[in-house]
Amino acid sequence: AGRTLLSETEAKSVLQSFGVPVVQTFVAETEEEAVWRADQTGYPVVIKIHSHTLTHKTDVGGVRLNVNSADAVRRAWRDMASALPPADFAGVSVQRMVKGRGLELILGASTDPQFGPVLLFGAGGTLVEVFQDRALLLPPVTDAIARRWIAETRIHKALLGVRGQPAVDLDALSEVLVNFSRMILAERSIVEADINPLLASAEGIVALDARIVLRPAGGGPVDVPAALCVC
Repeated sequence: AGRTLLSETEAKSVLQSFGVPVVQTFVAETEEEAVWRADQTGYPVVIKIHSHTLTHKTDVGGVRLNVNSADAVRRAWRDMASALPPADFAGVSVQRMVKGRGLELILGASTDPQFGPVLLFGAGGTLVEVFQDRALLLPPVTDAIARRWIAETRIHKALLGVRGQPAVDLDALSEVLVNFSRMILAERSIVEADINPLLASAEGIVALDARIVLRPAGGGPVDVPAALCVC
């Protein structure tokens, strides 16, 4: 059977093609390339495991934040490479460490046997399962529907500004929700997708991490989303 899990960089490419802003991410297949990518990106950076088999990198210690030097990049590479079997480790990804204040959200989709695609939105980050702040919706999503969807969550009050933190750009957030819904309806090969965290601030919205799982085509090679086709 073909591969059904997109890499983080592939998932971000699909999202970007549908108008969802993403943080630029580079794949490094060697330790030296990881250092070069980090040098080019500028410190601090985020180093993550690049894998075609692992769906949750944090669970295996596969995310390092605020990596500030070439030596730290090398340590992150070696730690990750030694912690995983070769089949699970295909290198690392390198992205800039996004600075500034913001709220971590989650935006996702799964496929229900009866209803088809079901969308999820709410509070995200590493404590997403603890807070359980989420609202479900069936696509399609319009701007008006997106606004009501956001308002169904408890984090909505924080998005309006709290404790000196400015309000999130709700116009930009609504647009991301609409575009994500459009992607799910257009790319029927996607059976699961999530952006976590989706960082929201007054400056805009950006996907810091992304995961997409595809439906195999008849148990054969993966049915790749059109956004990744180069034909």
